[in-house]
This record gives sequence, C-alpha cells and structure tokens, in this order.
Amino acid sequence: TLVWASDSLNQERAPGQMVFGIIQGGEYADLRRRCAEELTKMNFDGYAIGGVSVGEPENVLFRGISDSIGYMPFGQPRYLMGVGLMHQILEAVSMGVDMFDCITPTRFARNGSAFTMKGSIPIKAGAFKEDTGPIEENCSCYACKNFSKAYIRHLLNAKEILGVQLLTMHNIHRYMEFMRGIRDSIKKGCFADYKQSVMKGLL
Repeated sequence: TLVWASDSLNQERAPGQMVFGIIQGGEYADLRRRCAEELTKMNFDGYAIGGVSVGEPENVLFRGISDSIGYMPFGQPRYLMGVGLMHQILEAVSMGVDMFDCITPTRFARNGSAFTMKGSIPIKAGAFKEDTGPIEENCSCYACKNFSKAYIRHLLNAKEILGVQLLTMHNIHRYMEFMRGIRDSIKKGCFADYKQSVMKGLL
C-alpha cells in the first residue's frame, strides 16, 4: 500500500486533479496507525479509509473507521470508501468523515427497493399492487412526480428497464437530499439533532 501510494504521487495528473492516500490495515489497529502515519508524511491532497466495506459486520466497519480517523489531518478531506447506508453515513459523519462514495442507491434500485426517510421499501411487494401514491410523499424527483408505486411495481415485475431507471432516479435524489441535509445541519451547528431525527425515521 505504501509503495503504491508513493508511486501514485509521481504520476502525471490532469489540471486540478487531486490524489488521496488510502489507509489500509484490515482489522489491525496497529497496521492502520502505521499506514496512516506514513501516508500523512507524503502530503496527499486528502486521505481515505479503505478496506471497511467488503462485507464485514458493522462493528468491524466502525472500528476500522475509529482506528484510522484519529491519524488523518483535520484540515484535509477525509473520505470513507464504499460505505453507503444512511445510518452508516450518519455515524461516520459523527466520527469525522467528510466524503463518501457507494453503489447503494443504484444496487438497491436494481433489486426493487426504494429509499425513503422512513427506510427502504420493497416496491415489488404485492402490498403496492394498487397503490396509486408516489414512492415518497412530498418528494420532488421525476419518478415521484409522475408515477405511482403500483406502476413502478408493474414495470419491475414485467422486467421493464424503465422500472429500475425510475427507482434509480428516486434513490439518487433521496441521497442527494439526505446529504444536503447533513451539510446544512453542520453549517447550522445542529447535526446531532438532524442525525437523531433521521435515525428515528429510519427505525
């Protein structure tokens, strides 16, 4: 990891391109500390936490974040790779993470699930066969403004690609609004309240 990191800094970059050092070490706190300490000597543009989104239990995931975050410079972006469920993002932000990437909104859409601020719902389920309401009340996404749960369910069960596309539109929109809420609450100094309200809805 450290050799690769050093080599990456010497590669030619596009104008404005940033390079992040990725902290690895698996479940070993001492290896994560050593990796982080060595990477921070290399003057990357930001630092990422890797190796915590490959199917391990949540307690291991959060321990990996905890074992890494304290060694990451406060004034540079802290990026958590591949972690994307809403409650996981909220907890990681509480721990000091700034940035995320994940396939969660699109993967869940492909499997027929829609994200709402009250948790995910299985649109394919028979309960939505005659539901003429939108995926989520008061949602301004294209899918919610134009199509019902029943119609999207029909598309999914008919294996029509439009069903997945509409769910993907909704899920990405929901995540964008969710992340905007996080940013706004941090700016206003009320993230803890925002986290609590979202968690209450998800539960």
